[in-house]
Amino acid sequence: MIYRLGSALILVGLIVLVVFLLGLTVQQGDLRSLLGGAALCALGLLLRRRAARAAASPARFRMLRRALGRHPGDDRTDVA
Repeated sequence: MIYRLGSALILVGLIVLVVFLLGLTVQQGDLRSLLGGAALCALGLLLRRRAARAAASPARFRMLRRALGRHPGDDRTDVA
């Protein structure tokens, strides 16, 4: 859910930055729209990184772990 919110904030931030650029072309660029768009993009990137880090679970070799009876948090390296 937080990952999607971050994506939405990035999208809205990019739209605000485009509005700033369009306003700048007609010499009516507003500094608040530049700062707001950049802040929304930065907040969205921060949320996406945090959500991706929290949701990262080791899905590699899932079938092998089930077959061996090991759990993802198990750090045994014995091969005997």
